[in-house]
Amino acid sequence: MAMVPKPPPNKPVIDDNVQRTVERTALRKVRGVLDALERDKHDDRRFRPGVYAVCGVLALLLIWIVAEMVLR
Repeated sequence: MAMVPKPPPNKPVIDDNVQRTVERTALRKVRGVLDALERDKHDDRRFRPGVYAVCGVLALLLIWIVAEMVLR
């Protein structure tokens, strides 16, 4: 008959520490993803007015070019 080693008496404490470590790591990863999404959202808001301005200028330029072609 083989001898089965007994678990150490502090096994539940070790399991609790491992569980807390895993949970903290998961929360840090989630927080990192949320922070990245927030940065992307902020960058989109920051560049949006510039994109609208460029599109407006291009639209006016296109209207001017078409008007010049039609009036000639």
